[in-house]
Amino acid sequence: MNKRLAPSLFLALLAAVPLVHAETWREPATGMEFVRVPAGCYTMGDTFGGGDHNELPAHEVCLKEYWIGKYEVTQGEWSALMPENPSSWNGGARQPVDGVTQRDVVKLTALLMERNPSRTFRLPTEAEWEFACRAGGRQEKFGGAPPPAGANTAEYANQHGEGTLPVGSFPPNALGIHDMSGNLWEWVSDVYAADAYARHPRDNPHYQAEGPARLLRGGGWSHDAFFARCSKRHMHCRPSARFDFVGFRLVMEAPAD
Repeated sequence: MNKRLAPSLFLALLAAVPLVHAETWREPATGMEFVRVPAGCYTMGDTFGGGDHNELPAHEVCLKEYWIGKYEVTQGEWSALMPENPSSWNGGARQPVDGVTQRDVVKLTALLMERNPSRTFRLPTEAEWEFACRAGGRQEKFGGAPPPAGANTAEYANQHGEGTLPVGSFPPNALGIHDMSGNLWEWVSDVYAADAYARHPRDNPHYQAEGPARLLRGGGWSHDAFFARCSKRHMHCRPSARFDFVGFRLVMEAPAD
């Protein structure tokens, strides 16, 4: 636990989050932990009101089972396979890796699959990311307790200092997944379109089209709590861009039946 979060506050927040029993798997080469996300359906998009136009229409999405990173990928996990650490906020092995491009992520996943040939690793789709943020599609606005007490957003950073915190510094959501709101913005794999939700199929949507814009999800230390909502879509990022407020977590696909 990071020292900047008082133990009494941490325990109070943790007690307020109803955790379910989550099945996990640890990747042996890096130690990355993945949480199993059961198949299910949910209403994707702005279901609370007050969001942006590109979060609409709210629509039903159904997803097959997958596994998602319990934490944002850390600098220690990254450095176990990659030759250089691009992070600006270099605070140790449990600090999330920042400054990565989508091309960097592809290189990492290729190395992971070399070491785990029966498994597929990739960035999450928007729909998978939001379903996990909502702890399996629940009607939840944030990925855990609300900011500023429950996430490293600008409100917290303004009081305690800019930059990332070690993963797991705040309580998880009800699926046991940490930092889906705040700390670092996270890459997802969809191509950005303002009207993508009007084009989504019901089952396992993944919007792909011509154009350079990619999406970030989850907010971070650099933006206020409005940007850390589960439904917020932050766009117009080229896959080659590097920012000290952007990181990622991975999905591991469930084995075929």
